[in-house]
Amino acid sequence: MLHVLGDFTATVDGREVALGGPRQKAVFARILAGGDETVSAEQIVDDVWGERSAESTVASVHAYVSRLRRVLGADAIPRRAGRYVIDRDAVTVDADQFVDDVARGREALARGADGAAAAILGAALGRWRGPGAFGAMREIHFLAPLATKWEELRVLAAEALADAHARAGRAGEDVVLLQELAEQDPLRESVAVRLVRALYAAGRQADALAAYERCRHALAEQLGVDPTPELRRVHAAVLAQELLPTAASSVLPTNLPPRNRSFVGREDVLAEIGGVLDDDARRPRAVALVGLAGVGKTELALELAHRRHRTGRVAWWIAAEDPAGTATGLADLAAALGIAPYERGDDTHAALWAELDRTPGWVLVFDNADDPALLEPFMPAARHGDVVITSRNPAWRRLARPVTVSPLRRSESVRYVTDRTGDGADEADTLAELLGDLPLALEQACAYIEQTGMSVLDYVQLFRVRRESLLLHDPLDSGPTVATTWGLAFDRLHERSPRAAGLLEAMAFLAPDAVTVSTLRRLGHPEPFADELDLQDALAELLRLSLVDRDAGVVRVHRLVQDVVRARMPDRVRRHRLAEAVRACTGADGEDAGAHLVSIAAHAEALDTVPDGLVEGLADLAARQAARALYPAAQHVLETALRLHEGSGDPVLHGRLVCQLGEVLDAAGHLAPALELHREAVHILDSSLDPDDVVLAHAYNRLGHVLNCADDAVAAIEAHERALVALQKAGRDDLVPPVLTDLGYTLWAAGRLGPAGEALRTAISLLEGVGRRDDRDWAHATAGLGMVEQDGGNLETAVALQRSALGVFTRVCGPDHPDTAQTLDKLGYALRLSGRADEAAGVHLRAMRLLERVFGPEDSRVAMALTNLGLAHADAGRPGAAVEAQARARRIFLAALGPEHASTLLAGRRLAVALAASGNTARARSLMRTVLEIAERRLADNPTERERLAEDAARVFGAEPTG
Repeated sequence: MLHVLGDFTATVDGREVALGGPRQKAVFARILAGGDETVSAEQIVDDVWGERSAESTVASVHAYVSRLRRVLGADAIPRRAGRYVIDRDAVTVDADQFVDDVARGREALARGADGAAAAILGAALGRWRGPGAFGAMREIHFLAPLATKWEELRVLAAEALADAHARAGRAGEDVVLLQELAEQDPLRESVAVRLVRALYAAGRQADALAAYERCRHALAEQLGVDPTPELRRVHAAVLAQELLPTAASSVLPTNLPPRNRSFVGREDVLAEIGGVLDDDARRPRAVALVGLAGVGKTELALELAHRRHRTGRVAWWIAAEDPAGTATGLADLAAALGIAPYERGDDTHAALWAELDRTPGWVLVFDNADDPALLEPFMPAARHGDVVITSRNPAWRRLARPVTVSPLRRSESVRYVTDRTGDGADEADTLAELLGDLPLALEQACAYIEQTGMSVLDYVQLFRVRRESLLLHDPLDSGPTVATTWGLAFDRLHERSPRAAGLLEAMAFLAPDAVTVSTLRRLGHPEPFADELDLQDALAELLRLSLVDRDAGVVRVHRLVQDVVRARMPDRVRRHRLAEAVRACTGADGEDAGAHLVSIAAHAEALDTVPDGLVEGLADLAARQAARALYPAAQHVLETALRLHEGSGDPVLHGRLVCQLGEVLDAAGHLAPALELHREAVHILDSSLDPDDVVLAHAYNRLGHVLNCADDAVAAIEAHERALVALQKAGRDDLVPPVLTDLGYTLWAAGRLGPAGEALRTAISLLEGVGRRDDRDWAHATAGLGMVEQDGGNLETAVALQRSALGVFTRVCGPDHPDTAQTLDKLGYALRLSGRADEAAGVHLRAMRLLERVFGPEDSRVAMALTNLGLAHADAGRPGAAVEAQARARRIFLAALGPEHASTLLAGRRLAVALAASGNTARARSLMRTVLEIAERRLADNPTERERLAEDAARVFGAEPTG
């Protein structure tokens, strides 16, 4: 039995045996660290002695192994093909048993077998004979990662055991173990939760509260965050001497690709990066791995992420070649952490950074981010984790510490080739020289050698013959590129399987990192695959030559492979494959379709061609992104679609794209450019479509909405009515209710209560007539009718309508949705008018905070909730608070909408009234004069608003002057 969970010792037939001196034990440990993989004597020399390779040192390895066999048994360390491995059939390792036991115990806990789980996990933890693995040898560089993995698994096992005991009413049994773990890692809140529970169950309330306080203090001092809600709930229950809920083991999400088992060397670069990431002077700690394409930046980042990743913590890989991919990657991480999407992507990111700071030790990798300016908006504001960027662009110093990734050292290249092929060092050195020590070229060359069975020397000779056939060549690079190596593989692929070659050619236009097999099924050469076997056979050919990687249902192809494949294709074939890729990715429901469409669009622009369906597919993608509040990504996609569509001769599609881009900018709060785009869209479509076309109707209605927001009620009403006429002529009654609702809001804003109420009631009636009593359109119309009833003096009816709308919005859209927040604001207004000022103030405040979270503090929708809050404060007898709210609202309106907008005038007169009520009469009158001067021109056609203005002016000028 080999013991590593504590001191590094061994027993034979129950008695401890000597493993020799430090060097001999280190040799044994290095073979053990290889797991099931054999380890060469040269590798052991490098790792145990350093980079010395004298024959006497290699001979020492053989001698040490011979001595160990005499102690442990002749079969303990067999030699296979000149390499060593520990035979797990002859040598039992306590860590292997521990890992298996923990897996069985956690599985039992997951299925509710608490007694069995406790027994298994308790036995597993009993295998540890000390707090750390390998004893005094733990910090040796090749043992530290393995020790860390087992020690982290020990903590997870202890947490699972505590949960099993807690479910069985035995929580107090784990105090000693949990105290030890809490002392080792005071920031680990999952341990603190269980320790507080165990102490409390043992009748030690004071100690439980002290344990909570130690964790809370450590979090505040070292991370600047509060404890998690779960830990706070346990603490509150202990204070109240209530029963505690049992906790469940939790593991935070990771999507790291599988570790590269062939990764070699780079220890100096990894040490340099580790020093940067361990430097607490700058947070978040960020590095940018920069260098030549194919030099191994992505594989280095992957190895680094796996080394830095702590079990149970967040580790997330993001394809960051464009803003859409970056935004989608972060949105997926937020979703995996249970963060509900906000209307604005920036708010989702803010919530994500806050959550990450609650779970220190996270790792984020932004892969292939070549433009720092495009990545900067997505850089984490969270402080307590690692950011790793890969890029060909070296200009990252402002955002991250650039670390240049050079080709492998020659000794590393030689070791890699000899390990993969089994050939000699001299031949490997020649090959490494020819390939410029580029990792990706070495990988491809070794894969070809393995698949064909040729020797390294044969490959070298073939390479020299084909050197002139370079397809991609960087004139700044004096050495060969990987294109020659891949060219050999491509020729063989075409000979063996034209279907596989055609599949790879189509994949060359897709996003490379995650091509699902379902997407590949829709590709074809020249027709789609006949059946599943046909596809799998083609994939097998690609895998044989290592041209792609596969992980279950996802296939990855390296970008440089795609570059070479595209370069080898004639122009006619490139266009054909591009069109094939478009057909495979349009109309698809898969999550990967969006990334592929962005990639395809970039290639289409480069080829100056627009395959059928691409522009429409981009429009659909942008709609999905906008629905997830990924507005910058949607804007980027639509702008790309417009560039591609330019000059196509289809004005209708062009107008639809312009309209859609206007809607995205409007939703993001960019009113002026949105208005300009909607006007352009109407102009384009009006000259291209029949007056009763539904596309034109939609464009007119959206123009009306933006015109109303821009305070041009007359033009807005005209646009809405134009849309209604078109829909009625087209016989599309199903599309009429939303337009009537928008018209009703615009009429209400213009003070025309009668027509506004008629439009809104008709919309509600039409919706209810087709069974849409509880959907979003019905709620929107009902909230609008509530405002009409309110202004008509029917306050209780108005309150009831707003409560009905609020209920539907909350149920359909969620309690934090902007529509819910704005309906809260409307409800607050009706409550205030009905005499419930304090209740109204609370509702307005809640609405304002929700809107701030979604749109930011300087949005005009926030200002509207603020000015309504100011009225509630005034009615509740809080003049100072009223002035503060109205002043801030007016500042926001001025900046967002300008001095003559109706909303700015509204906040201005309300501020003047609040100032007069608080005794500042001189300032109130000055402000009111300014409002009246503008309003004289602006409100000529709005008698309701003019009447309200006159009432407010009378209150200001009738106030008693002060001092």
